[in-house]
Amino acid sequence: MKIMNGTIAAQDGTSLYWKAWLPDNAPKAVIHLIHGYAEHVERYGNVVNELVPAGYAVFGNDHRGHGRSQGRRGHVRSFQEFIDDEKQFAAEVIRTRLPGIPYFVLGHSMGSLIALNYVEQSGNGLKGLVLSGTGSQPGTDIPRILVTLTKILSRIMPAVHVKSPLPPEFISRDPEAVKAYVNDPLVYNVITPRLAHEMNRYVVLGAQNATRIQAPVLIQLGSKDTAFSGQKELFEMIGAKDKTYKLYEGLKHEVYNELPADRARVLADLRSWLDGHL
Repeated sequence: MKIMNGTIAAQDGTSLYWKAWLPDNAPKAVIHLIHGYAEHVERYGNVVNELVPAGYAVFGNDHRGHGRSQGRRGHVRSFQEFIDDEKQFAAEVIRTRLPGIPYFVLGHSMGSLIALNYVEQSGNGLKGLVLSGTGSQPGTDIPRILVTLTKILSRIMPAVHVKSPLPPEFISRDPEAVKAYVNDPLVYNVITPRLAHEMNRYVVLGAQNATRIQAPVLIQLGSKDTAFSGQKELFEMIGAKDKTYKLYEGLKHEVYNELPADRARVLADLRSWLDGHL
C-alpha cells in the first residue's frame, strides 16, 4: 500500500488536508471518501484495509473545521462550502492523479449529505454512489423544538459552540470503536447552530433532488442508527434504476466500525457491490 497526503487551498483560502491510500499496482477504480461530522478521514481504516488490497485507491479530505484542515470546529457558513470543497478536491487532486479510471463516491453520515448533494450538482462520469448512515430527515432523537431553535440561533448566534446532542455510544456496539472515538484528539463533540441548521436543510434538499441521481446507488444502514430518519423514503426518491438498500439488523450508526464479525459482512457487501459495478 502506498500513502500520499497534502493540502489544497479552498476557494476562500481555507487550507484543506487530504490523504490517499493506493494499491501497489495500478488501481482498478478510485473511491472518493467523504467523512462525517466532527471526525476525519483517517477514521476509515477498516474501509481502506478492505478496498485497497482489492485494487481500489481511496482518496479523502478533512472537511473545513475538521481534522487537520483549517476552520472553526463544527462550523460552516453554508453547507454549500462543503460541497464546493469536494468538487475542488475531485478536480485538483483525484482527477489529476488518476485520470480516466472508474470513479465512485462514498459518503458517511454528514458526508452522505455532502455526497448526495455533490452528485446531484455534478454527477457526470460517476460509476456509483455509496451512502452510509444517511436519511431524508433529521434524526428521530432530535426534538422538533430543537430543530426550530437551531434555525433561529443560526441567524442570531451562528458560530457559538454548543455540545453535540448525540452520545459517543451511538456510533457502534463495539466498545473498542467507541473508546477510540472518545480518545481521538481530532474528534470533538461541539457544533454551532449554523452547521446544525445547514445540515437539517441539506438532508431535506438532498432527498428532494434525489431523482436527479441516475448512477447506481448502494445504501448501507444499521437498524439502530438514529442519526437521521426517512432512510427508506430517500431510497425510493433516488432516480437510479440500479439501486440497492442494505439494512443490517442491530447495527448502529457506523456500520464500517461495528463489532468485527458485523463490520466484516458490511465491508464485504461494499466490496462486492463495487466489484459488480466496474
